[in-house]
Amino acid sequence: MAKLNQKYIADKLNLSRTTVSRCFTNHPKINPETRAKVFRLAAEMGYSYSAQRGGNNIKLQGRKKLAVIVGISEDQRSKNDTKTAEELLTGITEKAAIEKLEVEVFYVDPKEFLPQSRARQIIRGISCLDWKGTIIIYPLKEEAVGNIMAKFPTVSVLEDYDDCDVDCIHPDQIRGISRVMQHLVQLGHKRIGFLSWKYAVNTPWVERRLGAYVENLYRFGLELDPDIILNLRPEEQLPLDELDRLAAEYTRSKGVTAWVCAADHQAYHLMDSFEKLGVAVPEQCSITGFDGLTPPDGKKQLTSVRIPFRDIGISAVSSLIRKIDHPNTSRRNVQVSGEFVLGQTSAPPPL
Repeated sequence: MAKLNQKYIADKLNLSRTTVSRCFTNHPKINPETRAKVFRLAAEMGYSYSAQRGGNNIKLQGRKKLAVIVGISEDQRSKNDTKTAEELLTGITEKAAIEKLEVEVFYVDPKEFLPQSRARQIIRGISCLDWKGTIIIYPLKEEAVGNIMAKFPTVSVLEDYDDCDVDCIHPDQIRGISRVMQHLVQLGHKRIGFLSWKYAVNTPWVERRLGAYVENLYRFGLELDPDIILNLRPEEQLPLDELDRLAAEYTRSKGVTAWVCAADHQAYHLMDSFEKLGVAVPEQCSITGFDGLTPPDGKKQLTSVRIPFRDIGISAVSSLIRKIDHPNTSRRNVQVSGEFVLGQTSAPPPL
């Protein structure tokens, strides 16, 4: 494999070596989108940039580096949309540059990542002596988050933890799901199911979206049928093919005319499975998501809620600076509203 350096990054992204170098030094002429692409690839490669500094003991207020820890394993990186992380990093690096702060991004496996609260290194082989604070993207083990918080001011992006008093910036789950449910009810749907995947670590965002779904069933006077809520109970660990097959079966046998998926990537997978299983979307069954991702090539635009990831990234840096300046303030939970996206995957129920 080629040597991991800035020239390698430049070649992979078709950029000049100077442009890549300027990304790492927060040069004002580098646009945030380019900087985010460079940081994401550097993190995926395991490349670490450290500016030359004098002295080893740097007080917190004199430090300039924000560490961004992304909880996604290497094998999942190729399966998941990278646009979300890029848009978040665009906002983070844009705001960091304004504040004259540096950013370094690290990808970790959420199943394996568990730094000790008193350890000198959070990321193996990487000094954290010049870290000013940390931003966590995607869910990690709550113990890992608590141990990071014990060493540095920390904020979480997209994930609201149950047992950690970490500041969180995430989408307004209730408002988003409410918009989706209102849309389906207005189309005439009465049998609306909900499903989600299971992940390597606990995902409270799925539970929040399920709660919003249940709330809206009562709001619109619809039946709460636990049988058409799939893969949410702790004991349920359905493989994806089995989950999608069951959803197709219940569409036919239990009269489900719409499925609310907890996230866009789940919804697009379900659409692919329904096509193979002979369920036409949206003619026979509507499918909705949450995230507002760009459709994969050749796919219909999903009815969804578009999350302003760049704005969330900007808010994350602002919240972290507040935490650094006022470490003893109470926990804050910042919710950012998304935009309803009317796609091609929702229609009135079949007669």
